[in-house]
Amino acid sequence: MCSVVNKGLKLEILPNEDMTTVLEQNIGNARFLWNNILRRYNDLYKLFRFHGYPLSPYIRNLNAILKMLKQENRFLYEGESTSQQQVFRDLNKAFTKFFKEGTCYPRFKSKKNPKQSFRIQKNGNNIRITNRRIRLAKLGYAHYRTSSQYKKLLKNSKINNVTVKKENGKYYAIVNIKTTVKELEKTGKNIGIDLGLKNLATLSNGQEITNLDLKKEDKIIKKYQQKLSRQKYNSKNYQKTLKKYHKWLNQKNNKINNAYHQLSHHLVKNYDIIAMETLNIQGMFKNKRWAPKLQKISLHKLQEMIKYKSQWYGKKFIQIPRFYPSSQLCNICGYQKHNLTLDIRKWTCPTCGTTHHRDINAAKNILQKAIKNIYHKKKINIKK
Repeated sequence: MCSVVNKGLKLEILPNEDMTTVLEQNIGNARFLWNNILRRYNDLYKLFRFHGYPLSPYIRNLNAILKMLKQENRFLYEGESTSQQQVFRDLNKAFTKFFKEGTCYPRFKSKKNPKQSFRIQKNGNNIRITNRRIRLAKLGYAHYRTSSQYKKLLKNSKINNVTVKKENGKYYAIVNIKTTVKELEKTGKNIGIDLGLKNLATLSNGQEITNLDLKKEDKIIKKYQQKLSRQKYNSKNYQKTLKKYHKWLNQKNNKINNAYHQLSHHLVKNYDIIAMETLNIQGMFKNKRWAPKLQKISLHKLQEMIKYKSQWYGKKFIQIPRFYPSSQLCNICGYQKHNLTLDIRKWTCPTCGTTHHRDINAAKNILQKAIKNIYHKKKINIKK
């Protein structure tokens, strides 16, 4: 069987000086609009609430603020229009997540952020991609670099939108396409995964996947950070050091992405049901001891990769509830050890006498809970 999916293909853009200026202008426009729409909405919300009329962040309200800003700031008309409309749509999504999912309130965007971007929606022939060059409306042509596999996909797929991103001194175009993917064969095997800080992941079959060794990259990145702090901002020497700093940052990110893609593909290929716990990443970042480790290993990135690849290739990805005590339960008899602290790596069940490795036991319980949830849903559907 084949399924229709949306894929993001990353192309490295090689712009000339003129196009670099245009890209920077549109990145600046997107940031300017986000910050000003958010600021205007906050001010209007306070005013309306003071008079007893709360103002909801509907798309039409945010769009009205965009139109006012364009009338006041004529330079915005020189930029790409669909990317500016995308700003208030993204802001609306951020508000929706804040009210429905309890995420952080939308924040203002900083010029100092190493990742800057804007998104262009496909509208007629405003996006064209040949074998060597990419054309974006009002931005012009630029050469790009990517794999031969991606070039074939670009020829035979429908383009939805393009996100232009500046990251670590380089420009990228992430082309969102609609394409077909062949589902992987069923293996009849299931797996539970317990993510952690000591080991990246522990599987219910007893396999432990260690964290990547990034000591070399981290050491060199830290050295260049210290060097940059001592140099005069934007001087020639500063720019030379910045290029080396970005080079090692990219090397570190590529190493993480490559390892996570290989691991996620291996899991999706070999298992039909993949069960994981629902992590409270924001809550974990509040712990000062955990935050630096979490930044290095990017657990959320791995989780998202496994999730979308499971959907693509016809496998089941299930997340159990956040507060399920997977480490405390005995996977044999169900006994719960309430006083299980983080420093206890092994414990023996007083009921059945089984000695458990903390993380392997947790992974087994995660899988058992996921399978129970599947059968429970099936029973409900049959009754209906």
